[in-house]
Amino acid sequence: MHIALFRSNNIFDSRVNKYVNYYRRAGLSYTIVGWDRANEGVEREHYDFYRYAAGVAVGGFQAIKNHCHWMSFIYRYLKSHREITTVHACDLNSAFPAACFKKLVNPDLTLIFDACDWYSAHFAGNKWLRFLFEKMEKFAYKWSDELIICEPERKAQVTFPLLKEPLVMPNIPEIDESELSGNDERYAFSNGWPVLAYFGGLVDDRFLAELIECAKTEPFNLLIGGYGSAHILGKLKEIEALPNVRFFGRMSMKDGLEMSKCADAIYAMYCKTNSNHIYAAPNKYYEAMLLGKPLITTKGTILEDKVVRNDTGYAIEESVDELKALIRSLDREDMQKKGDHAYRLWEDRYKDYIHSFFDHEYSRVIK
Repeated sequence: MHIALFRSNNIFDSRVNKYVNYYRRAGLSYTIVGWDRANEGVEREHYDFYRYAAGVAVGGFQAIKNHCHWMSFIYRYLKSHREITTVHACDLNSAFPAACFKKLVNPDLTLIFDACDWYSAHFAGNKWLRFLFEKMEKFAYKWSDELIICEPERKAQVTFPLLKEPLVMPNIPEIDESELSGNDERYAFSNGWPVLAYFGGLVDDRFLAELIECAKTEPFNLLIGGYGSAHILGKLKEIEALPNVRFFGRMSMKDGLEMSKCADAIYAMYCKTNSNHIYAAPNKYYEAMLLGKPLITTKGTILEDKVVRNDTGYAIEESVDELKALIRSLDREDMQKKGDHAYRLWEDRYKDYIHSFFDHEYSRVIK
């Protein structure tokens, strides 16, 4: 048995690392195959890389061309590595070429389609591209042995019949909570205002620019760590001297969780113009449970339903006025109560989910 896991972005992220940790625990033979988009010459044991410089934030025809290169690379990689018995393909641009290879060359290959995002949903405004990607998704699914999704609600995005229930592997952090102290002085403020934390990608569709603007005038402290959009980084530059703001840049998972544990609430807003965000399955939902913190998120998403149903946080519209009103209304006793509900949910339902998923579901699929 030899497993090859393909992913074109975030090859070192926490979701991929869960699979790597399982492969190591189980003593399996594996290779993680990623796309070195910046052509940095990254080297790591058990990792292979596609060395094709794709640029940053490239769109349009060039993006399509880049992804065609990646898909061609996967097909050729599988053709030259016949020792591979199982392909774990993250997202459509990995699953589609693997499905083509399985259909045309090796029908005995085990193929797992891990739909981290439902790609066609990004193209709601372009019916031709959406139609094309829906056909590709249907083909990839037809030739897959198993479909994995992040949340059960994401079945609603599928535009074709599912032959069986998909596996569900949420974005649950895999870390020993006893390693987090929650009292690191780097993250402490003395003004008595509530502390909000955001740790993750600094992107333009997370309502971050609005949060940063609020930090200039509203009575709260902001802890923020991550990297990404030049626009968001520019906004952070504007407020770096404020006494109620601490920006830490790129952080390890452990440091990001330590920072978040020192906050009163976790910020996890989404922008519904991206239909995938309505079905968002963010790490921060589970991180907040692990840390015993309430979550601030967006109305009209599946995350709102989870947060409201379990009384583990707050849901508001994508509105600066609603965000300001929420910040001014935050009460420590109420935040603590919601955080306690979140932690109980973690203990009762999710603490052992990852190990159970690998031992009882994933292990029976790989060959």
